[in-house]
Amino acid sequence: MKLSRLALIGAVSAAAAASPLSAQSVDGDRAGIARKNLISSNPIGLLFEWYQAEFEHALSPTVSVAVAGTSFDFFDDENVASVDAIVRYYPSARAIRGFSIGASGGFVGVEEDFCDGFSCTRDDYTAFTIGVRGDYVWLLGRDQNLAVAAGIGAKRLLADRVDGIEGLPVARLSIGYAF
Repeated sequence: MKLSRLALIGAVSAAAAASPLSAQSVDGDRAGIARKNLISSNPIGLLFEWYQAEFEHALSPTVSVAVAGTSFDFFDDENVASVDAIVRYYPSARAIRGFSIGASGGFVGVEEDFCDGFSCTRDDYTAFTIGVRGDYVWLLGRDQNLAVAAGIGAKRLLADRVDGIEGLPVARLSIGYAF
């Protein structure tokens, strides 16, 4: 008798626990809406003459490719403009949404001023780059079209120079449209 009562209580408890768990899905599961493309830029950076734009395309649920362009002044004596190709891995298998780690390769143009106290000279050069980065993308709104992205990283300039910039920080704070 006690065994059947325990079995009945266990069965009722399991059924009661299972019902709320199945009710956790949202109508149409908006989180599952597949977005394949994201175009974004940094509107706050415009105030500081830091221009950034990016286009990202999901190749699979875990991998995306992107092309990014950036132009900014670094400490008023260095102007930097770069173009990068980026491959991102999304461990949650929801490309262009959530956390990603990526690798980049690109090309950078640098203009530097060197001053020795008496005179200044301007040096212009270009270099290939390689880099790593971590990003997080939130897709917001009813239709999951508004994107907010943030990330950090660094890239190394592959140039045979003893003086000048050897590495650059990478920062991403952008707002965009996912489609």
